Amino acid sequence: MLEFLAEHFSDCVFVAVMIMAMIPTIESKVAIPFGMSSQIWGEATLSPVLSAVASCVGSMLPALLVICVARFVKNRTSGFVHDRFISRVQTKFSDKLEKLKHKNSTFKKCLLLATFVAVPLPLTGVYTGSLIAGFTNLKVWQAFLAILIGEIFSCLAVLTICMFFENSAFYIFLFSLIFVGAYLLVSLCFWLVKKFFFERQKVEK
Repeated sequence: MLEFLAEHFSDCVFVAVMIMAMIPTIESKVAIPFGMSSQIWGEATLSPVLSAVASCVGSMLPALLVICVARFVKNRTSGFVHDRFISRVQTKFSDKLEKLKHKNSTFKKCLLLATFVAVPLPLTGVYTGSLIAGFTNLKVWQAFLAILIGEIFSCLAVLTICMFFENSAFYIFLFSLIFVGAYLLVSLCFWLVKKFFFERQKVEK
């Protein structure tokens, strides 16, 4: 993936950063240092501001689609795929959904959603926030605006780290990529263990 982007988008790094930011879980937390890495782009390296803007735009592009698809699925009243999908999402993000439901005002719901998206960690970005927003009663434009604000703060946090450790964007990029990969690998292992353990228990019963 990195070789493909570096080879085909060396003259348009802005687009390469947008594409990187559109990848679920990766998003701006990896895309910003990716765009600022002189080891990858050489003289075409983006400035901190341009890298942050490209990352924010790329991350937000799928947001509206994810919200609308989640809302469409939520509004369906029957179907095995629908029921299974809904139950899994509600189980995985039950705490976040409950907190949103218990907030009385729309402002508090949007603030909670924006805060969740603003934390630059795996599974706290735009995709997850959009999916959660799709299962709430927030209006689409309200959810989108809250996610956008959260994403801006997330980009600012990552950008601050990259600028604080000047000339270390490449190493921050590698660390972020390894961290996200390790998180996904551990999550997959836990899922496999849980799946086979419960299936074995069911067979034994």
